[in-house]
Amino acid sequence: MRAPSNPDCFQVLLLQLADEGRAEVLLGDAAARARNTCLPFVVGKNFPDVYFEFPLAGNPFLDVTFLYDELEPGTHIDSPAAGDVQGLVDWYGSVSREHSQISFGFELDTSKTALPQAALHFQPRTSTELVRPFCELAGEPERADLYLDLAARMPKGWPLSFFGMFRGRPSSPLRTCGYLNPAERDACAADPRHLAEVFDAIGFAAYNDAMLDQVSQVMRAAPSTIDFQFDVYSDGHLSDVFALDVQYGIEQPEAVRNSFATGPAGEVMSLLQNMGAADERWKVAPGATFARGLPITRDDGTPDKLALTLMPQWSKARWRNGTLQPAKLYFLGKATLTSTIS
Repeated sequence: MRAPSNPDCFQVLLLQLADEGRAEVLLGDAAARARNTCLPFVVGKNFPDVYFEFPLAGNPFLDVTFLYDELEPGTHIDSPAAGDVQGLVDWYGSVSREHSQISFGFELDTSKTALPQAALHFQPRTSTELVRPFCELAGEPERADLYLDLAARMPKGWPLSFFGMFRGRPSSPLRTCGYLNPAERDACAADPRHLAEVFDAIGFAAYNDAMLDQVSQVMRAAPSTIDFQFDVYSDGHLSDVFALDVQYGIEQPEAVRNSFATGPAGEVMSLLQNMGAADERWKVAPGATFARGLPITRDDGTPDKLALTLMPQWSKARWRNGTLQPAKLYFLGKATLTSTIS
């Protein structure tokens, strides 16, 4: 068979996530809207990394993020939610060939009947010289200084790596994120006072002893990498929100089931549930896990195999003004020709 189109692959992954009653429990009515509103963002020669995000407590909804490693200059995204980003897309198409570790994308809130303007995501990693042109082409040049100034004052072991702009939210802060050094994770997990020292050094004041203890507990339970998140307002001060993304590092369906049943993912989920940040719905989520290899024929007649996968990647724990908020779970959907995997 011929390889299915990238939009068809997206539909398969979304249907898998929503199947067997999971849409009602995890996603609400957003799943049906996402089938159409998200398709204009499935662009590029390669299938983008697609992240499906939903809450583990409260009303169900679905956010969808598309991240592109490379895009051809001239790639058009035919959705009003994208905004005027053609210049940004063309620029990214040129620089992505020179910087292999960067990524660019959109986050879509499909919970609303009318799709709001998509948030922008950019991961420059160490290529900080790209931050300013990105922000300028995105129409928000002042955001560059917010990111670069915070990156310069982050303590050792807390490097920034990426940021997000929520363009449809008036007066919204810049979301800044990074990958926590393992030694720092261990230090914070062992002693909440170390975390307090880090917060004080960064200028984050919206914490209390209960929050410090909860963050340390989550870090102790985390089986793999941890991302951290701070939001920065236009005057440079940090908001009252701090978040951790607990990565799972699991890649096969059986490993997913084991991890959520009796392993590290289940430990993290149970901890969040005991803290009041999740209810029982997290036990439904692992059923969406999916991995299939489809034999296909490429356009030149060469046989190949298309790997379709849908795997839980991380949970987000978030605190606002020291109080733990409902947690979220993120699934990563991919469609990859095995001949392109190095």
